[in-house]
Amino acid sequence: MNDNGKKQLSQSAVFSGIILAFFVILVGLIFAGKKNWENGLRLAVEQVFPANEWQCEEMLPLNSNYDVSAACFKITNIKMPSKKSYALILRITSYYGPLPAVFLFQDDKASFQGIAYFNNSVSREFSENKFNRQMDYWTDTATLIVRRALAAQEASK
Repeated sequence: MNDNGKKQLSQSAVFSGIILAFFVILVGLIFAGKKNWENGLRLAVEQVFPANEWQCEEMLPLNSNYDVSAACFKITNIKMPSKKSYALILRITSYYGPLPAVFLFQDDKASFQGIAYFNNSVSREFSENKFNRQMDYWTDTATLIVRRALAAQEASK
């Protein structure tokens, strides 16, 4: 190999090393930020429910197409800790744009609880009649998401 070939090979190696280091740093930052992301979603879910009544626990993996726009948490009612309940925060589309809706999954069906990060007037708008079809669709979707996540969790045991 001549001197020109060695020079090009070393330049390519340096460039590849820089790109590889960049991706390693990027992946490290993603894993470091995941815990903060989970904690932020957990707080958003808890603020929709009445204070000191519900507590979010571990996050349930969804393993579906909704994984990037939804998160599911096992939650416990402090008054009835033996009952299994789940909370799903899901980015829904609406006339107001995309909103983080929180659904409570109990007794094999989901029910709309409110919009995270917003005051109660926006949640009230969604509970009223003019959004019934839209909320029925999202409630059915939330029910399917949690059922599939629970089925996948049972299958992995």
